[in-house]
Amino acid sequence: MAGQIHYEVFSRKTPQSGWVLQNALNDRDSAIAQARELLTARRAAAIKVTKEVFSDDTGEFRSYTLLTEGLPETKSKPKVVSPTEPVCTSPQDLYSRHARETIARVLEDWLRRQGATVFELLHSPVLCERLDVSTNDLTHAIQKIAIPESEETGASIHEIMRRWNNLSDKAINRVIGDGRKKVFGEIDLTGDIAAQVARLGQSPERGYAFGGAVARLTITDRNAGRKLMPLTRIATAIAGKPELKWALDVIETPLVELFARKGGLAEILGSDITLGQGLAFLTHMVSGEAIERLSAVDSAIGRALPAPPAHLEEFARLIRQGHFRDLRLQAFRNVLSELRGVKRLMPENPVGEIDLLRAMALALTAGSQQQVEREDISDAFIERSKMLVSSAFVEGLTRGAPHCLEEIERILWLCENVVGAANKKQAARWLMSSLTAHRFETDLRDPKRPAGQRLQLLALLQRRVSKASLGETDTEAAHARLGQIGAQIAGDIQLIPHILKGSKTPIQRITALLSFATGQAGPQGALSELAKAEVMKQLRAPDVRTSLMGDPAALGQLKPMLVQAGLAA
Repeated sequence: MAGQIHYEVFSRKTPQSGWVLQNALNDRDSAIAQARELLTARRAAAIKVTKEVFSDDTGEFRSYTLLTEGLPETKSKPKVVSPTEPVCTSPQDLYSRHARETIARVLEDWLRRQGATVFELLHSPVLCERLDVSTNDLTHAIQKIAIPESEETGASIHEIMRRWNNLSDKAINRVIGDGRKKVFGEIDLTGDIAAQVARLGQSPERGYAFGGAVARLTITDRNAGRKLMPLTRIATAIAGKPELKWALDVIETPLVELFARKGGLAEILGSDITLGQGLAFLTHMVSGEAIERLSAVDSAIGRALPAPPAHLEEFARLIRQGHFRDLRLQAFRNVLSELRGVKRLMPENPVGEIDLLRAMALALTAGSQQQVEREDISDAFIERSKMLVSSAFVEGLTRGAPHCLEEIERILWLCENVVGAANKKQAARWLMSSLTAHRFETDLRDPKRPAGQRLQLLALLQRRVSKASLGETDTEAAHARLGQIGAQIAGDIQLIPHILKGSKTPIQRITALLSFATGQAGPQGALSELAKAEVMKQLRAPDVRTSLMGDPAALGQLKPMLVQAGLAA
């Protein structure tokens, strides 16, 4: 009798490589179309589509080739598995990290439907019984393992599947049998948790027995956040007890799986938490000590990275104490993954989003433990910066700015905090677009505002541009534009003649002119050059020379400004 039918798409990258499973579909035409698309797009040298029919009589899939196109296969000598290569040969081998990762991949759909983790499956008789009756899911999972192994070793697919079927049967029967024998312990969260864990530690397979007790508590709920609650209670109770460190190591496995599974992070953080808040909380788990140090120096970092909820703060505290290194690494991966994504961290607050990203970058870099981590952090923030210089983000950032100066200050804040040469270049384009706008020139030349205040603002903007670490060409262009506006304002009010006429003494004239020549009271550019030329002219005047020679103290005060302006050595 024939049962379930599906169609599998295979491809070969080169004529020498083996077939690799690309997808499994229920529709024949879709499978053929997808296969031919791989060939047309030159992502494969050859493609193959097979029809897989499940037989109720044999309990196995029978394969029929429907389509083969592309370059013919070039036979190569089959690879032989090295005798020293680790291979799962007993149920205990399935509890290794590599095996758990493989199980999570091949049983991903089944685990998602059950709302379970691999750790729970390997320690729960209930879940093992469910998997045992899910014949099709188990068979298809074994196929996903057997096909690549066959291509790698040259062994028969059916022989490999038979071996994996026997191993999975043994593992399932072992867990179910141990459940009936009451090998797995129980933990009453209302009692003395540490004492109960210590009793389980007397078992010959204490990690296995304790794992069963943990799984019994967590499988009652599908939500990752609620699964975390009993784990938090247990971790809190046994932390600080060196004799129970083994139990903390056991708990770390389901913790990592909960943080790693799709959708798990949203469930852990809660639906009312924004992505930005969630990443701030995770940053505490990754770089908690660094945040404390940085906050003592810059309180803005502490405000941007508030303390996480109690259950996450407990894990952050344990990580700071040297526990849960794998959990810290998984939280680090979660942060980088979200940074590389396209979701906004704070959709309604672009200024706050930049503040958050700046604080995260400082904290993650300060708390990084290896050079490779720092490189990953840099790459992730470069990727995130691409979104920050997009038109949608910049429009949101500048929307609502009360005047053009506020708009430019926001763009400068963006320029200072994006990373990556291409992103700096794009940010500089946004800056120049605002600086060359007619609105900016009109507002800055408005006679209703004091000219001195406007010139000082231009000087401040120039200093901000220099701090933004833009490219040399972009920095020069921005400086030139700000200097141009400054010269126009100075011309509107006849600044230099006004200083010459309004100063009571030669010292006052020189001091006022030097403040513009050095870029303190106005922007560098045409105005500063005019001020320098006038200073040189004044220094040659007899009355000025006489005044300076008669007041050595005043000359000493002017000397640093003359050096800064390039008028003295």
